[in-house]
Amino acid sequence: MDTSIVTFSVTDLRHKTNEVLKEAVQRGYAYLLRRSKPAAAVVDINYLAALQEVYEDSLDIAEFDRTVKLPRILLEKHKQRKTRGK
Repeated sequence: MDTSIVTFSVTDLRHKTNEVLKEAVQRGYAYLLRRSKPAAAVVDINYLAALQEVYEDSLDIAEFDRTVKLPRILLEKHKQRKTRGK
């Protein structure tokens, strides 16, 4: 997996829109720089849909936890409890 950060300037977006979109679709996203600082991102629609789904799931979990008021158990503590119980 290529982990390099893809960046384009706002001018690139203006003059090379298809290239910017192609990279965003290929990699999932591309950063837009304004005056050499990150200003925004162009995101592939499928990547955005996946992010929205995960975000909505985390909100649902948080709401459930507030409603039920169950204490959170970290995975490591859960594993320790299971091994002690055997």
